[in-house]
Amino acid sequence: MRAAASMLGGKIHFLPVIFAMALVYLLAVAQSDFGHARQVALGWGSLLLLGVLYKLRMFQRPPWRFVFILLAGLIALRYIMWRSTETLIYTGPADFIGMAVLYIAEVYGIVIAFLGMFLNLWPLTGRPTILPKDATDLPTVDVLIPTYNESDDIIRITVTAAMQMEYPKDRLRIHICDDGGTLNKRSQPGSMQEAWERHYRLRRMARELGVNYITRETNRSAKAGNLNHALRQTGGELVLMLDCDHVPTRNMLQRTVGYFLADPKLFLVQTPHFFINPTPVEKNLDGIGNPNGENDMFYRTIHPSLDFWNASYFCGSAAVLRRSHLMEAGGVCGKTITEDAETAFLLHSKGYNSVYVEQPMVCGLSPESYDDYILQRTRWAQGMVQMFIMNNPLFAPGLSLPQRLCYFNSCFFWFFGLARFTYFIAPAMFLIFGLRIYHASGGQMIAFVLPFVLSTFIIMDFFYAKARQPFFSEIYESVQAMFLIPAVISVILNPHKPSFKVTPKGQTQANEFLNPLATSFFIIIVVNAVALILAAYKWFYNPMLREVILVTGVWCIYNLYLALVSMGAFWERKQVRLFHRINVSGEISVSFPRLNYTTMAKLTDMSLTGLGFKVHVPYPLVSQERVIIEASHAHAYDMDSRAYRFEAKLMRVFPQGEEYLCGTEFILDNGKYAEAVSYVYGDSERWLELWDKKAAAGGTYKMLWHFLLMGIKGTSLSAAMFAAQMIALRLKYLKNLNFRLLPKRIAEPANSIK
Repeated sequence: MRAAASMLGGKIHFLPVIFAMALVYLLAVAQSDFGHARQVALGWGSLLLLGVLYKLRMFQRPPWRFVFILLAGLIALRYIMWRSTETLIYTGPADFIGMAVLYIAEVYGIVIAFLGMFLNLWPLTGRPTILPKDATDLPTVDVLIPTYNESDDIIRITVTAAMQMEYPKDRLRIHICDDGGTLNKRSQPGSMQEAWERHYRLRRMARELGVNYITRETNRSAKAGNLNHALRQTGGELVLMLDCDHVPTRNMLQRTVGYFLADPKLFLVQTPHFFINPTPVEKNLDGIGNPNGENDMFYRTIHPSLDFWNASYFCGSAAVLRRSHLMEAGGVCGKTITEDAETAFLLHSKGYNSVYVEQPMVCGLSPESYDDYILQRTRWAQGMVQMFIMNNPLFAPGLSLPQRLCYFNSCFFWFFGLARFTYFIAPAMFLIFGLRIYHASGGQMIAFVLPFVLSTFIIMDFFYAKARQPFFSEIYESVQAMFLIPAVISVILNPHKPSFKVTPKGQTQANEFLNPLATSFFIIIVVNAVALILAAYKWFYNPMLREVILVTGVWCIYNLYLALVSMGAFWERKQVRLFHRINVSGEISVSFPRLNYTTMAKLTDMSLTGLGFKVHVPYPLVSQERVIIEASHAHAYDMDSRAYRFEAKLMRVFPQGEEYLCGTEFILDNGKYAEAVSYVYGDSERWLELWDKKAAAGGTYKMLWHFLLMGIKGTSLSAAMFAAQMIALRLKYLKNLNFRLLPKRIAEPANSIK
């Protein structure tokens, strides 16, 4: 696909211009003097045609893909032109403010939609690279693994896997970059003991594994400062950066280094971040469905689209960078708290190139709890808004027009919380307070609004079907929106205020509970429920307003459903495993020494500590029984045909008909530990297969129904807690009131005696 782009040469940059001119022409035809019936036919006819194109596979690929995007753009432009020319009516200052806020939110949504269409014009996939056979031609590589407060177990796994990467050992150096054991931390009374212990432990680990240990005096500039200090201590031509929980596969350097040999101006090869544990949202659907996470959409659809425009950017980890170009920019940038995107932005503006390889070659950990999840998203939002304000991509020198639009989209997207909150409360403003903020008749809603709203669902599924189930974007945005608003506003008021905060990884959760963050959705549910009650009242007593009541009432029902579903996602699930089990498939050989019996078994799951399998054995199995597990290779696609052999013991045995479902725990010594790391984490084809399975997973409606039930449960719990608090406050008030009145009642008889 890169070849196709290069064949088009400079002409490819005229595509946006041609696209815009065609849209303007079609819009002019659509906005001609059509009557209401023709407008209804045009709106629904366009929607029907869009649905037909969506179903035809040929329109998924360029050049026919442009036809779908053109029609989608026409529907969106038709709506916003009608909205701008026929619905903005002044009826009072309060109405005007509400109307303006809603209109700005809609314009924001349209801008994001058009940027998304431009971005998804021609996603790049499948660009192979070949390493030279002569190892002396290969560049030297430094592997930097920054760490701050992560556990030793997590660090050891990543370092061990990095040592197993298939690359000449004399050209590969691995470094633990410890920011949790800095000299400053070892000198502070509050952190001295912990920092010294960590410093000694990691130095000892580095010596045992044969890698380098680097620390510094202070924690200045957080992760960016840590990496820059390590860059000054090392000298490899290329630098592979790995978060300490991002375990690389054996072929990572084989699949990435070749691009640097082919393009001297290349500064970055970015690969996907693949996570073995579910996000808090996904965790709630364990056993119900397998939804794609946010990172799936970003790395499966958005990044290949950015790559076409030479705008694929550094994501902080799982990336190889050319040292000479990186140092030309002064190292990793630290002006914002998203140092990765900022660094790529600066190097792109200097005329250097980037490549995205769409194959997961690291296995990482996503946040375990909603608090950590929101902390991570808040940091991303604040960093990108910082970049938007400090380095406005639209006016940055050195970038091509497509690169400007791509970076602008990446920054501007993070204002979605403000728009989402506006949509949540807009209909209630009319039903509760009587504010006229949307002036449209029922006929206009049918002709313009409904075709546009329904088209957005078709467009989303067209672009992101392999990485996001329908409606789940609404959930992911909603669960973040309320918490990103204050974070984004604080950056707007003071762009230099945000500080880098490390996202905790590898944590456990002892109990199941409703996260207190769900309170904001309880308030939204109450507001929309009250609005619906008032809508029913006004329907009977204000028949002249029934069209508006119907529209706002339906909108409130949608908001109520979305808030309930979002609240259902806020349940924190129990997580007691430190090493997550990965659902996999394949065959292994299992020997039972006690029974003198060997057979093949179906692999069901695995982790660094053990694996699960289903096996047919004609004898009874018992817990704690010793077994020997053999695998001819890690995966059917693993070309090097590695053989693995582990001793383990049965921890769980569940009879299932004529088979047993078994869970085992490896018996690992130091030598077998490295072998287990290679077996579990070393095969990138396994991660690719899991990625594809997740993309093909169904059960969307079942998952949404489950979230709705959980939301109703959460709302009931929140209502009960609120009622209990109100009763407690009432009792406290009455108790205080009696305490003040009681002395007077006692004193009165004494006065009467006198």
